[in-house]
Amino acid sequence: MNMAGCFIFLIIQIFIMFKGESGIVKMKGKVAWLLLLVVSLLANGSQALAYEVQLKPYKDVTEQDWAGESIYRLMSYGVISGYEDGTYRPDSKLTREAFIKLLVSAIPPKTDGKRHDFPKDVASSRWSHAAIKQALEAGWLDTLIAYGKLNPGEGIRREEVAVLSAYAFMQDAAETEIALWLTEGWLAARERAAFRDADAIEQALAPYVYKAFADNLMQGDVEGRFLPDKPLNRREAAKIIDRIIQQRTGSQTIEVAAFYAAGGPYKKHDRMADADEIIFDWAKLAYNGNGEAGLTLAEPQDRAQVLDSAAAGQTKASLMVFGNTLAQQLGEFVMDKPAHQAFAKAISAAVAGPQAPYGGVVIDFEGLVSSEHKEAFGDLLLTVKKELGSGKELTVAVPPAYYYAGYDYKRIGEIADKVVLMAYDFTHEASRLPSAPLPLAADALRMALRDIPADKLLLGISKQANQWSTKEDGTVEFFRSPAIAAVESRLADSGTSSVKHLPYFLNHMTFKDVRGSHELWYEDSESVAEKIRLAKAFGLRGVAVWQINQLTDEDWRVITTQA
Repeated sequence: MNMAGCFIFLIIQIFIMFKGESGIVKMKGKVAWLLLLVVSLLANGSQALAYEVQLKPYKDVTEQDWAGESIYRLMSYGVISGYEDGTYRPDSKLTREAFIKLLVSAIPPKTDGKRHDFPKDVASSRWSHAAIKQALEAGWLDTLIAYGKLNPGEGIRREEVAVLSAYAFMQDAAETEIALWLTEGWLAARERAAFRDADAIEQALAPYVYKAFADNLMQGDVEGRFLPDKPLNRREAAKIIDRIIQQRTGSQTIEVAAFYAAGGPYKKHDRMADADEIIFDWAKLAYNGNGEAGLTLAEPQDRAQVLDSAAAGQTKASLMVFGNTLAQQLGEFVMDKPAHQAFAKAISAAVAGPQAPYGGVVIDFEGLVSSEHKEAFGDLLLTVKKELGSGKELTVAVPPAYYYAGYDYKRIGEIADKVVLMAYDFTHEASRLPSAPLPLAADALRMALRDIPADKLLLGISKQANQWSTKEDGTVEFFRSPAIAAVESRLADSGTSSVKHLPYFLNHMTFKDVRGSHELWYEDSESVAEKIRLAKAFGLRGVAVWQINQLTDEDWRVITTQA
């Protein structure tokens, strides 16, 4: 499942263009870096589109920083941002209102139904007003308000952070559970923590402080102190908010759909039992023009064995139908409305009957750049959905919205039972931008969620690598998708340097041999886990992995244990 039909040329201009009153929260649509994308498709002319995403690391946050992963993860999620000069200023103090804004973004508040007087010193025009109002109505701010004032611009202390975090974290707990903690449970946590400065923690707040400790939201320093009066800095804030998101979503389970294609070095049918759905890449659009369309099936010789493996694991089987704007004349077909019905009937026939035990169909139509296709593509999907009836699911794979205007996310989300967002193939040869940096995947996901319900959306993850090789004469050779088995072999070689790159959250490999110097970006098991974490943080239905025969044993273990 790729965008091979598209010839993408990017011109990247990165510059800083935002300010934030808190310096940590995105506000008023201001963002960190602008990436200008120029898309050129042979059949559709060219157009320029801009999208906003930060791809460079902060000048003052290294990959070795103890909170570096948290900072860059939240940056990718759109929760935090930096300053005009390209810094994050991790040691700067955080205000009360800035932390409240962060906390609200991590845990959506639920009103407790009680009356809470609004603080006198928070005007309706204040940038943090909405977040403060949400937190207040949830009952989180009672301990911070004194004499009717919140003092929103005042630096927040670690003790106050712990209390706010505990309030937020306990909002879904039963009243009996909360009462038991506040009377007895916190005492055991106090013994485990054994903070050297426990006496400095305000007695009335101690149960909440130890709740934050017990839930691994906050810990002491290397000397065993909690430091309740110490002002919170931006580095600590990122770490705490990242922990909160992980603690809230880490134990949740989401669906796993895996695409199955004939190629790939890891053809293990026993994996199918661990997936919720296997999507078989066995069909292509066959468009003949003049209202005639159907399917071209290319089922492998071991079709029966593969389908039996899925059935034995009680895993749903779906048929994927691929089409693009070049080989399958997708653009012309979409605009040929008389051909829609013939195509829909062909799909219905292909997924029905005892010899075709499919629970649904996945439409993977790629390369619709022009907006003129938007309405017609929606009409096509509606025709297919009606022909399938209520007994079969319709899933639609869509590319990121930056440069493909032919996909009406909102209408697709209304028609389809599920939508797969192909949040990858951002690869650009000249700039050495790899396929799926986390900031781009997350940004594409945020855009999709504006129109597609989270409970219908699956995050597409593509197991691939991109390689740039520089010869001795300076010539650069680009390999879009080197073989996974070869990459894994190179990864195990002692002469290969391999690090997790931030903020991409991808494996970055470099090595030298007789051919020259080589640089690879690789979607390894750690970066796959990061994509699963992203899907959970945004409350998605699941993930869809391209493709199961490309995944290593460690990849599959990560997917099945963490999704």
